[in-house]
Amino acid sequence: MKNLLPLKSPGDAARRLALPLLLIVCGPLAAAAQADFPDAGAFLKSVLKGEDRLSVEARGDLNGDGLEDWAGVIQRRKPDASQTSQLYVLLRAGRGGYRVAERSKEAPVSGTGCCWVEDLRITRSSIYVQHNAKSGDAMEAVTYQFKLYRGEWRQVGRKIYRTDRASDTATDTDVNLLTGAVIEKRQTGDGRPATRRRRERFPARLLSDFDFFERD
Repeated sequence: MKNLLPLKSPGDAARRLALPLLLIVCGPLAAAAQADFPDAGAFLKSVLKGEDRLSVEARGDLNGDGLEDWAGVIQRRKPDASQTSQLYVLLRAGRGGYRVAERSKEAPVSGTGCCWVEDLRITRSSIYVQHNAKSGDAMEAVTYQFKLYRGEWRQVGRKIYRTDRASDTATDTDVNLLTGAVIEKRQTGDGRPATRRRRERFPARLLSDFDFFERD
């Protein structure tokens, strides 16, 4: 008598069919989790050329997965001696390395000594980058807040501190780009600051369009 093959249940056929489907579905997800760089140093080595330099950097969790992500501003010197700045965001991948999640425009730095990135930090899943500018008697410090919002890297807040020695005034403006709330405090000399509150409509501002000089 010939050996009879064991009967296969419908569940066996379903499992054989499910395996290729699982590979098709999960394949892209696994590839997306792969790291482009083993660490931030390897990323910097890949982008820094000639007289380029890392201006500021920060580390912290940006997407709530408990892993330490990275952000940094690269300053580049062009052949005509002009300079540019560009903000990069790297997320920690599941395998321990990093991948580039977003980058800003490579924006020219206006003038010589008039404008510079002062600070960069990551707090409460947000990136805060402070950019300073001065002209004559006036000086302005703007802190931009970026975060991953509804699947997009958005500018969600902005704080502007401006002083003018000619008029002896100081203005502190806090803008929430998501709700449109604007709080402005203005002080002249030693007098008490006057506070104004208003609401405005702001278009969505993506980190990829950021040029270090955005205002309204």
